[in-house]
Formats: sequence, structure tokens, C-alpha cells
Amino acid sequence: MAERAGGGADTRRRARSRLKRVEAPAIVNCVHPCSGLCGQIGRAAVLVQMLVDFKNSMHPDVFARSEIASWAAQHVDASGHDPARIVDVGLGGAEDLLALKAATRNREVSLYGVECNPTRIEDARSRGIEVFAVDIEHERIPIPDASLDVVMANHVVEHLKELFFFFSEVSRVLRPGGICIIGCPNLGSWHNRLALLFGEEPPCIRVLGSHVRGITIPGFKRFIEHDGYFRVERVKGRAFYLAPGALSQGLANLFPGLGAAVHFVMSRTDKPGTFIEVLDTVPGIQDTPYFRGAAPTPPPEPRAAA
Repeated sequence: MAERAGGGADTRRRARSRLKRVEAPAIVNCVHPCSGLCGQIGRAAVLVQMLVDFKNSMHPDVFARSEIASWAAQHVDASGHDPARIVDVGLGGAEDLLALKAATRNREVSLYGVECNPTRIEDARSRGIEVFAVDIEHERIPIPDASLDVVMANHVVEHLKELFFFFSEVSRVLRPGGICIIGCPNLGSWHNRLALLFGEEPPCIRVLGSHVRGITIPGFKRFIEHDGYFRVERVKGRAFYLAPGALSQGLANLFPGLGAAVHFVMSRTDKPGTFIEVLDTVPGIQDTPYFRGAAPTPPPEPRAAA
């Protein structure tokens, strides 16, 4: 552990040193009429990347596992369901579910996960977690309607194009009053705004990258509360980049819209239907062919009489 800490300190010192000697990359065949502008843009791009490298060297906690476990445990205690049923979508190493299990040790809980990595599936099953290997953008979660108390998806939604289908499944499997806990990078964070100011891609969503969704607090609230299937109950900012230690989270608490990550707790309302019906109420959204679910399998053709 000491070795890891020392390595982090060395990385931060190297990042500071690089920040002091930022040089603009060469601009080839520049014909911009404003002399020196391209050099300034190139220098800004290098500066933004140096800041990102320095931020990464600080190992900021953007996952909020203890808070997620606490929020879910509070809901489980209040629900009175025995056992409470909880699913973690994008299970990974099951850290969030295991933290929740520890926080609810006095209650009976049934734990489920959705994951596609075979090694992680086997590991989770060995820990007593029932795992479903499904494509959450195109396949239904094999869980009955209105049967879950908590759905968790920590740093998953930024990877999904089919966000409407995913939240339609969440709206289907949650009981009325059940909660969904979502964590994701915050496009509105100060370092993403700085990158955009210099004409650079925000670090949290790049064309050459795995994230396809850029999410801000007001934008997500408008999305998830549209048509009344969900109600946002809690919003928590996480990790104010470049601020050290406890100051990082303190600033994120004061200015959640500028934190590196954000977590939402939403409750399922008693509105009938599923969230996929939102696609019928947003003008112009039909320009993108969002997945609405697989068509029903037609019944087999009757055999001709012999």
C-alpha cells in the first residue's frame, strides 16, 4: 500500500513538472489569418491533457460505494419486504452489491446481477449472487414485473445508446415506490467545462472513447422525470477534481454541478406502463431509430392437413 501511495506522489510530481513546461504541438500548414492563434489552441490542448493526467494521478473516488450502500439499505429497511430484492446492472466485481450486503446484514436480501464478462459472472455466482448474462440495450432482464426493491447501475449509463430501453426495463421490474440508484460522470464538471472553453472534447465523453452519453444534473432530471415514471429524490455530487482529500468531496457537496461525478436516487411512481412510451411524446426524437424492444415472435404456421 505504501508503495502504491509513493507511486501516486511521484506521478503527481511529474504531472506538476509537465504543467510548468507546456509546449504547443507543431501546427502543420497553418493558414489561419490570426497570427499565433493556432499555437495558443495547441498549447491549451496540451494543458487540458496535463490537467487530466494530474487528476488521474490523484485516484479520486467517483464511485461512492459507501453512500450507495447506505441509500439502498435505508430503503430496504423502510420497505419492510422480506426478502428485499436488489439487482446491480453492470455488476463488475460486485463491489456495490457486497457493500450493500454488509450494510443490510440484519435483513434478508436476494441479490441479483447483470453482467456480460464470463469471469466476473462465475466469481459473483460463487459468492451467492444470481447473475443474468443479458445485453441490457436489447434484451429484457429476466425478472418479473414490479418485483424489485432496488436497481443499481453505477457508472453504466454513460456507455448506453439505448437509454430509453434500459430505463424502460428499470420501470418494468421496480415495484411502485422502489428506487433506482444511478452514478455517472458529470459533463457539467468544471474540468469538462474548461476543456470545452478551449475547444477540446470533454474528458468524460470523447469520440475515440467508450462513453456515448454526456450527462448533466438538470439534463438528466428532465430526461428521467419526463412523463412521470420516475421522481428524483436525491442528487449527490462526487469528487471535485484537483482538490485534495476531504476538500474534494466537501466542494462537490457544495457545488454538485461542478463535481466530476454525480449520483441520482429516483423512485418509481405508480404510473402504469413503461418508460419506453416516452419515445412517443418527444417531438423529433423519431429521427433516431431507438430500440423499443423485440417484436413478438409470431405463432407457428398451422400444418396443412395430410
